[in-house]
Amino acid sequence: MAMRRLVLLAAIAIVACDHPPTREIAAAEQQVMRAQADGAEVYAPERWKEASTALGHAHARLRERDYQGALSAANDAGESARLAIESIGPAKEKARNETTLGLAEVRSALDRVTEERAAAIKAGVAARTLAPLDARMKTAGVRVAGAGNQLEAGNYGYVADMVALLRTEVTPLPDLYRSTRTAQESKKPRTRPAGRRRPSP
Repeated sequence: MAMRRLVLLAAIAIVACDHPPTREIAAAEQQVMRAQADGAEVYAPERWKEASTALGHAHARLRERDYQGALSAANDAGESARLAIESIGPAKEKARNETTLGLAEVRSALDRVTEERAAAIKAGVAARTLAPLDARMKTAGVRVAGAGNQLEAGNYGYVADMVALLRTEVTPLPDLYRSTRTAQESKKPRTRPAGRRRPSP
């Protein structure tokens, strides 16, 4: 009985190898397309590459009439795509947390810029002197607002790139405003404390 079962399974396997696994390849294609639509290229790039490469191998084996190889490659593609899909959620959450923190740091740096600018104005620094720095601060503010909108939309890759750019733009600004204030204060004459007059003889 057991021998008859083994012979039957072997016969089924042989028949399967003689027919192109078009259904399995189509299923793998759907799984790979779903992974791509969910963002696997960005959030699970290694698994995505494995899936797309295996799917390419499946099609190549199919053209070569290596149906067993095509079936094996299709199964590998579907499994890699499934694992990629499972990885997307945690990867997105990590990206969201990191970009949220990075954007908060940039906003805090802009608050320091605003404080230093106010101090420079109070010290009497001319508006024309502050104009180039003000333009940079305004541009940074616009970019921060745009990054905030993209963060809400879930475009974490864009936000990460923008945060990196903003860090280079915003970080020097407090010191630059402070330098203008220091230069202005150094121009002011220092008042000497009034000394005691000697009594007239």
